[in-house]
Amino acid sequence: MIPRCVQRRDRVFTNTSMHFDFGNLSVLIAAVAPVLALAAALLTEQRRRKRIEKPPQQEKLLRPPGHSLARRLDECVDAIVFDILFACVMSGAAGMFANLFVRFLAAGASTRWTAIAGTLLGVFLFAGILLVVRAFRRTNEVRNLRLGLRGEQAVAEVLHELADSGFRSFHDFPGGEDWNIDHIVAGVRGVFLIETKARRRRQSRKAQAQHIVVYDGKALRFPAGTDFDAVPQAERNAKNLSSYLTKKTGETVSVEPLVVLPGWFVQNSGDFPVKAMNTKYLAGYLRNRNETVNPSQVRRIIAALDEKCRDIEFV
Repeated sequence: MIPRCVQRRDRVFTNTSMHFDFGNLSVLIAAVAPVLALAAALLTEQRRRKRIEKPPQQEKLLRPPGHSLARRLDECVDAIVFDILFACVMSGAAGMFANLFVRFLAAGASTRWTAIAGTLLGVFLFAGILLVVRAFRRTNEVRNLRLGLRGEQAVAEVLHELADSGFRSFHDFPGGEDWNIDHIVAGVRGVFLIETKARRRRQSRKAQAQHIVVYDGKALRFPAGTDFDAVPQAERNAKNLSSYLTKKTGETVSVEPLVVLPGWFVQNSGDFPVKAMNTKYLAGYLRNRNETVNPSQVRRIIAALDEKCRDIEFV
């Protein structure tokens, strides 16, 4: 004969399990259903468009300013959305197992089932917290990517104005799998490589105005920090670009590296191989250069740059 206390405990445990099957499980389904429905809808729509739609032209387009940054920005925003969606799913699952864990404790269920419910509660809760933290960190990455994108767009506006001086500009030149050149301008006045460095102004840590960058030929000394990478990067990319154009055209092509900082006043302490300046000074600097490249060579250089940068599908 089974004691009444044991019978009562088993009855409560059974009722709790039944309530979990029809009540708590619906919470998880409600949390997961929107994500699954959205994923299914996107996949179906993508396949449908691929089957019935075609681009209006087959010719590829030139890369716009900040193309690589724009792609990374889109990917980061998409990742934030998915992090938030899956965090909601994890939170819903954690709430379900929290409810179950409390009921098991109240019903005096076995230690095994209580431990399982508590472990799953901790796992889903921890996963949800990690997803929220990652989404928050990615918002800072989005801010930095957007700043870099706006900086490249600001420089591109200046370069477009130089068309009246015979310059042709190219943006986001793909140098390799993991690096690119922000801007290239080519004309009879030379070939110039431009690396854009967009940086926010912050409170100065030293006796230096908040809008001034001191350039000594090796580093860019901001009021709140120092950039040692911009100058070597510009020099390295200029050498690689010069080598590429020389091979493509069959003629020696010299490339002058420039570092442009939108919105900053650059204080130079000398005349250096790599010039640093802001966007307002850039147009005058390029217009005042002497003509050093033959027009026929310029056309060959432009053709080589166009071939490399024209890789955007018309979709």
